[in-house]
Amino acid sequence: MEETIVIPDILDLIEKDKLPRELYAPDGFLVYKPYDPAIESPLLVNRKKWKLFANYTPIEGRPEEDTWIVKLNTTEQYVEIHDPELVWLLYYIRVVHPGATPEEAVNHELAEVEKDGGKFKNDDELIGYAMYLYTALAIAIAYGLLVVVE
Repeated sequence: MEETIVIPDILDLIEKDKLPRELYAPDGFLVYKPYDPAIESPLLVNRKKWKLFANYTPIEGRPEEDTWIVKLNTTEQYVEIHDPELVWLLYYIRVVHPGATPEEAVNHELAEVEKDGGKFKNDDELIGYAMYLYTALAIAIAYGLLVVVE
């Protein structure tokens, strides 16, 4: 049996500078460069064009442990996710709006956060959180949880 892929809390990866310099989709195309200017990251450049579709089946959720298990449809490999924001993005794309653009998914999550917790303190906080969400989407694409249609 194949090993389970583990996606840790993405914010921890960002804070500890543990993100890969480049993230690629399973078919080899460059998706995201988290440490470079936005213009060099295809996900950000194409945030209004790319359509995202789910490529997984939910298996188990343990929100009290920040743990969700899914199975990739293409490889049948299991993925253990420890990032609640990524799970909300995946849910939105799989259930609420299949074919959402990256921008639509991020804007939806930003609106939900503001609805639940109030406005962001300033533009820097808003932009920082948006970049975190784009990073989460890039990781989901890189691990095959989401498929990009151009």
